[in-house]
Amino acid sequence: MSRLEKTSSREIAVMDIGSNSVRLVIYETSGAHFTPIFNEKVLAGLGRDLRHTGRLSVTGREQAIKALSRFQRIIKARRISKILIGATAALRKASDAKSLLSEVKIQTGLNISPISGEEEARLSAMGVISSDKRHAGLVADLGGASLELIQISSGRPGDGVSLTLGPFDVVGSDLSALTTADYETVRTDIDQQIEALPESLLCAEMLYLVGGAWRNLASIHQQRTNYPMRTLQDYRLSYDQANSLGLWAYGEGRETVLSWPGLRQARAETLPYSGLMLTRLLNVVKPQQIIISTTGLREGLVYDALPDELQAKDGLFDGCRDFAYGAVQTENFGEPLMTFMTPLLETLGDMFGDESSPAPNNMRMAKAASLLAGLGKNLHPDYRPELVFNDVLYAPVAGLTHPERAFLALTLLRSYSHKRAVPNAEAITLLLTEDQISAACMLGEIIRLGIVAAGHSSNLLQSLKLKRKNNILILSVSKAEKDLITKQVEFRLKRVGKLLGCETETRHA
Repeated sequence: MSRLEKTSSREIAVMDIGSNSVRLVIYETSGAHFTPIFNEKVLAGLGRDLRHTGRLSVTGREQAIKALSRFQRIIKARRISKILIGATAALRKASDAKSLLSEVKIQTGLNISPISGEEEARLSAMGVISSDKRHAGLVADLGGASLELIQISSGRPGDGVSLTLGPFDVVGSDLSALTTADYETVRTDIDQQIEALPESLLCAEMLYLVGGAWRNLASIHQQRTNYPMRTLQDYRLSYDQANSLGLWAYGEGRETVLSWPGLRQARAETLPYSGLMLTRLLNVVKPQQIIISTTGLREGLVYDALPDELQAKDGLFDGCRDFAYGAVQTENFGEPLMTFMTPLLETLGDMFGDESSPAPNNMRMAKAASLLAGLGKNLHPDYRPELVFNDVLYAPVAGLTHPERAFLALTLLRSYSHKRAVPNAEAITLLLTEDQISAACMLGEIIRLGIVAAGHSSNLLQSLKLKRKNNILILSVSKAEKDLITKQVEFRLKRVGKLLGCETETRHA
């Protein structure tokens, strides 16, 4: 098998044919973790004319066929054998959908069948779960021609519904021409559809927002509030923040949203309606927190295709391994490092008090950090601590909240240096408590002790034992490896002991 074929065997292609966009995303899989390595979309607006004509947009059809032909050529060139397709609301509803799909079959060979609204809801839920199995609450996926709602709990989706509440359904095709008063006139219709749903579906403390319009609205919120960590996955808003954002987006901020720098018109014009829909959902659901999910239908298709044993795993750990792949110093070092650190983890306090975590709190963060230890081989040594901090803060790894990202980034920074200034101090002070900051610094120092003492050798690290006894921090080494204890190692041990408020001692077992 050629090298290209070996690489392609880890790749999965997903085509998402929606009411507003047609997209190809290629994911590279690594165990329970998968990450996009190619992402291309065309804002074809297939469902733009549905409300008035019941048919697909003429220009949208042309753009969609061209896009799918290009996507298929890319997939064949990359020799990707696994292709997943999600064709959603527009192709479920349009009277001429079958003719489009027939034309696509002739030109590309793709045999496409639209998925049901309930299946779309389920796959969107699976996408949210794939990013973090701790997620629980109501998932709301807003597309161009539909709104899917579904509950998730204990890593599984419930029964979902699909409502004709997308912007092309409710307010028509020329979205940029609508005024705030136009949006106000459809509030009652929206409320009636939502309020008719069973209370069991709508009752939730957490509301997860899926869809490009809500993601872009959240990005605008981050920019307007100078939020110091510019990643949207798991970005959280309070009820009041989300409600104010929604009211502003279709109210006094409507013109600002429509002309927001960097947004295409075809995307920007859907944002006021997404603000209106957000306020109507909040009015009924009344969640405590609103969470942005950058994962949805496409990721749900991939996650749903994984074997059960991979779905059962915590993707964070495979993600960290994959992110550190190629840094020889991290290979086979994480597990021995975790064993080395474990006796001290209880002394770090409760890093993140989340009983629903797939692994105990301290152990989960420590294991993730151990798998990333030594990251940065290809980075300039003079700037490596700061560059590693930013790499970890924005790592394409699932299973992390924003505070957990900040914690891991600070831990890895301190594994290189206890003196360097934090590159993004605003994120650290906003997202972490003083106790969490202290714990991250401590964990970083323990990692550095293990690396220095063992010379980054997994074999040598296994001959070193660390424990705390009667307020003394003891580093033990086998007699055969006693030369590992140097003044530099003793200095590192004292650094850890100082942070713990302990005396230190080295022993030969």
